[in-house]
Amino acid sequence: MTSATIQNQFIQICPSGAFYATVGSEPDDARALLLQLLSSDASLPFSHELIMELTDLDEAEAKALFDKLIDRNFIQLSKTPARVITESVEKILPELLVGLSDSGKVALADDHGFCLGSTGFEEEQAEALCALAADLSSLHERHSLLLNRDMQVMGESWGMLDPVGLSQIGFWVIHLGHQRFVLIIDQMPRLNQNNFVDLLSVLARRYLDY
Repeated sequence: MTSATIQNQFIQICPSGAFYATVGSEPDDARALLLQLLSSDASLPFSHELIMELTDLDEAEAKALFDKLIDRNFIQLSKTPARVITESVEKILPELLVGLSDSGKVALADDHGFCLGSTGFEEEQAEALCALAADLSSLHERHSLLLNRDMQVMGESWGMLDPVGLSQIGFWVIHLGHQRFVLIIDQMPRLNQNNFVDLLSVLARRYLDY
């Protein structure tokens, strides 16, 4: 399915597209377009002209980029508009966070280690884990040349693993422009769902800067 065959439908970001948009800060055309879509205040109807405007590419380049995102399941087109959450970050966070872990324990930290919201954890645990998240982010930044450049490891997330390699608790880094956040997820993460997209969209509209 390509953009040439579809009209009068709305652009929706898939969880994999939301993940790619925020997993790193290195600029590229795909990430830039996804971030613009994430931070939009309304569900956008697809048109070639819109993609050209958002990407500042010519028609052929914009079409090729959009088709690539469709093929990778980063975005999809729907006959109905995507949900746009209008509640404040503080009000909506518990509802969005709770579904991101199979244990229901999730916290969100900013890059200074401040706990923006949590669910399932005791308050003291959440605050301590958010402080730990800031330390891990600093640790990764000091060794980023080795990990991200030399070894070409994508992302900055860390985890405590059990003996078979499954996550006991993970620290998932989110980049939104110059802003950085960490999702702290107990046990198995559940990022392949619309709650994850909604969370990143809410954060993007509140915090994204270029």
